[in-house]
Amino acid sequence: MKVWIIAGILLGNLIIQSSLFPFIEVYGIRPDSLMVLVISFALMAGNPTSAVIGLCGGLLQDILFGQNIGFYALQYMLVGYLVGLVYGKVFTGKVLVPVFFVGIATVFRGLFAFLWMYFAGVDVSLYWLFLRVILPEMIYTVIITPVIHYYMDKLYRHKFMNRRWHFD
Repeated sequence: MKVWIIAGILLGNLIIQSSLFPFIEVYGIRPDSLMVLVISFALMAGNPTSAVIGLCGGLLQDILFGQNIGFYALQYMLVGYLVGLVYGKVFTGKVLVPVFFVGIATVFRGLFAFLWMYFAGVDVSLYWLFLRVILPEMIYTVIITPVIHYYMDKLYRHKFMNRRWHFD
């Protein structure tokens, strides 16, 4: 049941990102709701759940939006894994914890994209990329983080999300 709910959340996120988010775009910048979902699951479930969610969500974005298969998948999987390492070590009841991790992870993802472009031979300034893309996307994503994390936390508190299956 838990796997189907997470798959439904990822598909719903993909539909919302492709249909609704273009209408709330500000100067070409959209919030990254998949980042918030990966961070939320990393803080609530830890590894390997968060890394797998990041990989699957990233692959869905690669298929729909990407030019290279694996670009988004690798980014979100790494973010899910790295934030999943702090599972159980931080108190996730306060809204500032996921906001902090989403901000740091968005900067990390932007720097990863910069390195990818640099090694691909694209001439782009890190200063320009940070001021025009990474920082506005981080601010926009941090603004939507409390709402998404609240509902993911509420969902994760249901007993069917924490049920362990035993076959005796």
